[in-house]
Amino acid sequence: MYERVEVAAAPEVVVLRLREALVARGVTEYAVVDHGRDMAAAGRPGIIAWTLVFGNPAAGADVLEHDLAAAADLPLRMGVIADGKGHAAIVFRDMRTLLRDELADVADAMTATLRSLATGV
Repeated sequence: MYERVEVAAAPEVVVLRLREALVARGVTEYAVVDHGRDMAAAGRPGIIAWTLVFGNPAAGADVLEHDLAAAADLPLRMGVIADGKGHAAIVFRDMRTLLRDELADVADAMTATLRSLATGV
C-alpha cells in the first residue's frame, strides 16, 4: 500500500528539500506536521517523523467530483521518517489503493508526482 524511498540525508533536510520542491512546482502546501515535536510535548519522545500535506486543487477537483468521500484522503500526503542511522525515508501511498481503476489515469498521475518528488530529493 505504501512506497518507500530511502534518502541519504537527515530527515530534517529531506523535509526542507521536499518543501522547496513543492514551491518550485507551484504546489499548494497545506501543512507540515512534526510528529516528533508533538509527541515529545505529550511525553512520548523519540519519534522522528513528519507528514507533509499538499496538493493541486484543480487535480483534486477531478477526484472529489468522482467521489466526495475521497476528501478523507485529500490533499496528498508524504511522510518523512528516520531510519535510525541518521538518514530518512520518504513514504507515500500508491493512489490506486484509494482511487482504484475507476480513476486510474488520475491515480497514476498523482502517484507519479509523489514518486518524482521523492526520488528528486
